[in-house]
Amino acid sequence: MEIRELVHQIHSSGYGFVLAVTGGGTEALGELLRYGGGSATLLEAMVPYSPQSLDAFIGKEPEKYASVITARAMAMAAFQKAMILQASGQKGSEHLLGIGATCTLARTGERKERQHELHMAVQSLRNTTTYSIRFLEKRDREHEETIVARSIINMIASACGMDVIITDGTGLSFHERPQVERAQVTGAIADMLLHEADPSSRVPSCVNMSGQKRYTHRSHRVIFPGSFDPCHENHVEMAQVAYRKYGLPVDFEISLLNVDKPPIDYISLEERISSIKVRHGPVPMGDIFVTNAPLFAEKAIIFPESTFIVGADTIKRLFDPRYYRPGDSLSSLLELFRTKGIDFLVFSRKGIQIEIPAEAGPIVTMVPEEEYCDHGISSTQIRRSQQSKQ
Repeated sequence: MEIRELVHQIHSSGYGFVLAVTGGGTEALGELLRYGGGSATLLEAMVPYSPQSLDAFIGKEPEKYASVITARAMAMAAFQKAMILQASGQKGSEHLLGIGATCTLARTGERKERQHELHMAVQSLRNTTTYSIRFLEKRDREHEETIVARSIINMIASACGMDVIITDGTGLSFHERPQVERAQVTGAIADMLLHEADPSSRVPSCVNMSGQKRYTHRSHRVIFPGSFDPCHENHVEMAQVAYRKYGLPVDFEISLLNVDKPPIDYISLEERISSIKVRHGPVPMGDIFVTNAPLFAEKAIIFPESTFIVGADTIKRLFDPRYYRPGDSLSSLLELFRTKGIDFLVFSRKGIQIEIPAEAGPIVTMVPEEEYCDHGISSTQIRRSQQSKQ
């Protein structure tokens, strides 16, 4: 199929999307606009090319800029923008897409051998899909740019419901097949993402991911909120201490939404839930909840009469006004926790100074360092180790 015909079909698909590319691939934007009709689908395009620009776009500094994880974060940030733009437009939410692409390509005077690769992601209301290609043949920059642009166009066409093979006409060799990964969520989780664009319409809610509701008649719960990206030994150790203290199974909670970053994409959500299931070990497993509650004031509404397990970094944010709901103060936050029956089990950490407001003392129980084994690892270290092996 000629690229002109492919682009015309994209523009006739009824979809709308925001496109973000970095590291290369800007020719794709030119192809989308070259033949006319681009305003039917392209809501916005951006090229966050510098590290500072990309960091600001996805709300964090990634472990690796050219990676499938970064492509997913870009796609989610782009989808967020599409949701905002469609509020005054004609596109339905189910026909909106966020497209992210990041790559490492040949460059003039390149001396050090680098892996040339392309990572692309599509985020929709119900799905996250990724395509990763490692270039195995020697090519110059111009040739690689052409391949990347055509691959992005093919990916967009596929996301718009067209029967397109991602390698068709891209110039890739037989051995350079894309690795494809997909994850889909239920309507309940998709609704969390739908209302994320309009916080005023958001009602704190949760979805039980355990497959069955266990321990539903407990008058008190122990909730372990976190990103769990991934869950590791320190998390398990903290849960074990909480179990020994309260004699209750430990529930885990992941918020789909973040205060200062885009929402978690669905592939990442699956991976985090799987890491909890693998790691829980001897701790009696309660339930695993996904919520739309990045703030503890919102978690308190969903889980009244609960003890929340938190670490040193989290307790510092808890009483930081930047993490309050609009209109909240320390006194109103503490009153909410009191009326909802909320308290906190806080795990100190070597080298972290924890300062708790005096008024919060009655609802905070500190676990000294000597009462549990800190294995000296973090989710960040694990992710970086995994990235270096890829």
